[in-house]
Amino acid sequence: MVYEKEMYHFLILHFPIALFFTGYVFDVAGYIKSDNQLKKISDWNIAMGVFWGTLTIITGFITDQSIGHMDSPFPIWTTHGTHMIVAILLFLLIIIIKKLNNKEKIKISENYILLFHLLVLIFFMHGAHIGAKLADRL
Repeated sequence: MVYEKEMYHFLILHFPIALFFTGYVFDVAGYIKSDNQLKKISDWNIAMGVFWGTLTIITGFITDQSIGHMDSPFPIWTTHGTHMIVAILLFLLIIIIKKLNNKEKIKISENYILLFHLLVLIFFMHGAHIGAKLADRL
C-alpha cells in the first residue's frame, strides 16, 4: 500500500521527539550517577534524533507543498518548519559541544550543557506543538 505523500511526515515525526526526550533523560541520569556510559547513550539518542529529524524536515517540505506555510518562514516563533530546522541545528550543536568538551578542546561546565540541552528540548517541543496545531491535531 502506498501512502499519500503527506503521510510519511506524520509517520516519522515521532522518532526525533522520542529520541530527543530519551537523550535528555540519559544525559540527566549520566550526570547524576557520573556514568559515562549513560552519557554515551544520550549522545547516540541525540545523534539518531538529528538523523530522523533531518528526514522529518525533508518529508515536511514535501508535505508543505500542499500547505504553503514556509512561504513566509519568519518569525521563527510562529513558523513550524523554520522552528524545527533551528531546533535540529541546535541539537547538532549540543553534540559538537559535548564532543569538544570531552576531548578538552573547550571547557564548559556539565551544568551549563544540561541547561542548554533542556532549553533546546523545550524550544523543540514548542516547534512540535506548532506543527500539531498546523495539522489540526490540537
